[in-house]
Amino acid sequence: MLSKEENIKRVKADIERFVAGSHKPFYVIIDGDRTLIPTDSTKFFFDHLNLDYTDIKNIFKQHGYSFDAFYNVALYYSKIEMEKYNIACIESASRVSIYPEFLSFIDTIKDKVQLILITSGISQSWKNVINNHSLDFMHLIGGNYFPTDSFVIDKQAKGIIAQAIKNANKKVFAFGDTMIDFEMLKAADNSYLVVNEKQNSDFIPFANEISHLKQVSFSNYFHSSIPTTNLNEVAKQILAL
Repeated sequence: MLSKEENIKRVKADIERFVAGSHKPFYVIIDGDRTLIPTDSTKFFFDHLNLDYTDIKNIFKQHGYSFDAFYNVALYYSKIEMEKYNIACIESASRVSIYPEFLSFIDTIKDKVQLILITSGISQSWKNVINNHSLDFMHLIGGNYFPTDSFVIDKQAKGIIAQAIKNANKKVFAFGDTMIDFEMLKAADNSYLVVNEKQNSDFIPFANEISHLKQVSFSNYFHSSIPTTNLNEVAKQILAL
């Protein structure tokens, strides 16, 4: 059984090892589902395997966004036979389309920054998404399938990752959309809440705890209480560093 303490230890060791081998001073961390893309790609995975998505929703309903929730979700996925799992990851990734604005943003800054795609969802599926969009230069951090993964990415893990990068004297830009991203956005030097289809309903009550938070929206909806920016402006800021 993976404990919360051991998970933290493994996540921290993994990111510290990666940062030690990277010489770029600027990092851009982007969450996957409903941030880099408009949807939750996990649903495509469930559709392919004809599984009930409420199985996962019920785990989070019972445990909240705690480590226990993400651990139990990983146990759920880990029961799926590997060949079926891998095929479902390929098929679900084929249905994913990244926001064009993010693709342009990434292309603009990729030579100056270390890009990280971080997910609490299905990491193998996101690996396929990266490959499908020719984004192999992005470093993927995820974990939810114990036959291949050694840790899970929960709310705390995301915060630890952002803080570890800062501790290595790197400047961190982070994009997220839910409370799972809260600790990451709080730790980052520059933080951006991407307006999602649920209008970030779980996050907004706590948004004022991050004084440097700005919002990015790809729709006509904006939160009145959060300063607004766009990816072009963020890219200009990064390139000017």
